Amino acid sequence: MKTTKLVVGILMIVLSFIIGFQGMAAGILNAFADKGATSGSAGILMAIAYMVSGIVYLATQSKQGLGGDIANAIILGLFGFIAIFNANKLFGDLIVWIILGFLIGFGFLIWHVIKNKSIQKKVQNTSQQNNFSMQNQSSHYPSRAQYRAMHRH
Repeated sequence: MKTTKLVVGILMIVLSFIIGFQGMAAGILNAFADKGATSGSAGILMAIAYMVSGIVYLATQSKQGLGGDIANAIILGLFGFIAIFNANKLFGDLIVWIILGFLIGFGFLIWHVIKNKSIQKKVQNTSQQNNFSMQNQSSHYPSRAQYRAMHRH
């Protein structure tokens, strides 16, 4: 999990610069076209979302909790919904970045929820096995009272 978050965090930061440059170029074209399109601004928003999510993944790479994954799912989901309503044909790559953001944000969250549940089941099974073996060991040896009763003769 650590390595995956590290790699994805770095890739998201690098992609944020690419998305930002595309958003700026689309914004300039939007200004020249003068049709009221806002896909360039939506691209800048997605670049910010990718940058923030990448930083959060790097900061929470060694954490077992779901806080970073929940935050990134909210960030990428919220900014993605805002951007999807502002996307137009001028910045066609924006839809790709939005879908990728949804997949990364919600995919990591779902993956870590499932992984944490499987870890909890393994811990419960291990503790149950330890309790069972402790009970079996204690059944082979008499208790202190039973030992005294057997040796009173």
